[in-house]
Amino acid sequence: MAVCWVKAGICGQETTIEAMKVGRIKVRISFATTCEHVLTLAEELVELDIGSEMTRPLNETLTYTLATKHLCRTSCIVPAAVLKVMEVTAGIFLPESCAIEFVDAV
Repeated sequence: MAVCWVKAGICGQETTIEAMKVGRIKVRISFATTCEHVLTLAEELVELDIGSEMTRPLNETLTYTLATKHLCRTSCIVPAAVLKVMEVTAGIFLPESCAIEFVDAV
């Protein structure tokens, strides 16, 4: 099992994503969020096939297909966090925090 927390940016929304392995190739995803768009995503994005998500082009993953349908903007970082927490739960990568930090803006 792995859990990650996402603060999405200027929108101020926060999401906690939990992934639990439920079989050799399946991961169950659950969300706790302040974002109404992520809530609708959570209704459909419940279980992931690890191999399918890892081998498809990004725009063909279930994660990004459903994110395209439900999220309010293409720059939302929640889908990337879903894939990261899935990878950690599957034992593909070790957990390591990620960041997007602006060092200069006009």
